[in-house]
Amino acid sequence: MKVLPKSFERYLSPGRYGLRVARNYVQELLGNQRLVAVDVGAAHGILPHWHALHGIACIYQIEPRDEACAELGRINAASSHPEFYRVVRAAVAGTEGPRTLYVSNAPTGTSLFPPDFSAVADAGAYLSEDYFFPIVEQTIETRTLRSILDELSEARADLIKLDIQGAELEALQGLGDNYLNELLGGELEIGMTGIYPEAANFGACQEFMISRGFDLFDVRVARAHLPYRGQQGAFQTEIFSTYGNSPTISARIWEFDAVYFRRRSLLLAERNAEKIRRMAVCYLTYNFFAEAFNLIEGAGELKIFSEAEASHLRKLIVEIHRVRESRPWLGNNRFWRSMRRIGERVAPRSSPRWCQYMYQNYPSG
Repeated sequence: MKVLPKSFERYLSPGRYGLRVARNYVQELLGNQRLVAVDVGAAHGILPHWHALHGIACIYQIEPRDEACAELGRINAASSHPEFYRVVRAAVAGTEGPRTLYVSNAPTGTSLFPPDFSAVADAGAYLSEDYFFPIVEQTIETRTLRSILDELSEARADLIKLDIQGAELEALQGLGDNYLNELLGGELEIGMTGIYPEAANFGACQEFMISRGFDLFDVRVARAHLPYRGQQGAFQTEIFSTYGNSPTISARIWEFDAVYFRRRSLLLAERNAEKIRRMAVCYLTYNFFAEAFNLIEGAGELKIFSEAEASHLRKLIVEIHRVRESRPWLGNNRFWRSMRRIGERVAPRSSPRWCQYMYQNYPSG
């Protein structure tokens, strides 16, 4: 990561500056305890919102492919805090033993399940054959998250992200009861096309997460335009005489990332002050500042924290928001309210969208 002079960083790179300055406040909010995050399907590095965990959480990045692991190693070595990252080469599943890995043409489409396009002929029309084909079958040894964390001598995982093309729920179930009971938050990619088994669909994931004490907080949607005669964007350009990403042509939902957090009532009932601190940091990773503040406030009312400690933690959350997220144009005054109204009128509808904690290019988000 290239370092700007500190005197200029605040103005030339406010996002990077805010993350760096907020880091000390977040560590104080944690109470200097460890936060453990697990990224399953970590190809190309952590997602933008997880940059808030850089230099704070111990992040395990799990990938089955040698090339992806090597790339992650290079990215981590060049970062300002490589000691917080560990790359684990493993294919994660709900059970251990030999399985077939279906390696797609684009590595990010690789899955433990073969895509069944015949089962969903309508959705198949949206697929890019170059993305999936040719598919090469490889026999691999799969591992459960429980065995991986046991081997790493980790007593818990606080936050997990899973993006493994249909095997997310199976992998999550492989954590086992002890780790699941300690888990505070999870981000799962869920496909909506039906090319993977029903056990991988949203209904199954939602039922499982509710049964384990989690609530759905957010979805970040990825969409796909219908190709015309096999050509992406041809409906827009050839039939409707507009450009390929025109906001006048709607795109179908393809998949989404579902964000879950453990229920507030369950955390408060446990009366575990350290876990509540970790939960607050998990909330902040996804910009749920109000929920973090409210959790600390509730813990103070229940005397889990002293009045002075709860007040200090709430002030830390407000300060983290100020240094990490505040920008002049977000000000609540007449001038900036007027400027935002003007911006809403003139901004292109196909502009990148702010999706609560990261930008997405249109039509996703």
